[in-house]
Amino acid sequence: MDNPIDKKLTFWGASPIIFLFTILYSIAVITINYFLKPVFQIDFIPHNILITLAFVLLGIGIPFYFITLLTIKNAFKQKKLLTTGVFSICRNPLAAVVTFFLLPGFLLLFDSWLLLTIPLFLYGMFKILINREEVLMEREFGQDYIKYRKNTSAIFPKVWKYKKVQSDENTGEQTRP
Repeated sequence: MDNPIDKKLTFWGASPIIFLFTILYSIAVITINYFLKPVFQIDFIPHNILITLAFVLLGIGIPFYFITLLTIKNAFKQKKLLTTGVFSICRNPLAAVVTFFLLPGFLLLFDSWLLLTIPLFLYGMFKILINREEVLMEREFGQDYIKYRKNTSAIFPKVWKYKKVQSDENTGEQTRP
């Protein structure tokens, strides 16, 4: 693999390579599920409960995805390290929302436990490949990032650690509390 020291921090970070591996895994799992669907059907939970759970997960995940995406976009333009709001509960809230809300919510609609291994695979790829991005973040933000990394979970949201985003009244810019 490329040396992360030679790379620059990009908007998407490690996401494209994680996404690629997850897509390849998903193609295999979807193919197996297609031919053996009855074997993998979730029959121990009533279908209406699965559908309700799917829509709850999607209902939570979709707004959080777009809020987080816009927040990252603005911070990236300003070259800011975000440590408040959703970033106070985990360092990679976009990965968290996809892994724990969007993918499971969408996949529950297909009533297959095999398909639910896709978010598990995604999480595994994240854990393996996120280190490249972490090196770049440390290089970009130095001790601030090291302290943030030490105190904040990579992907599992710790809601009890939430720090409200504060705005500077004069400029409207987000500031640290």
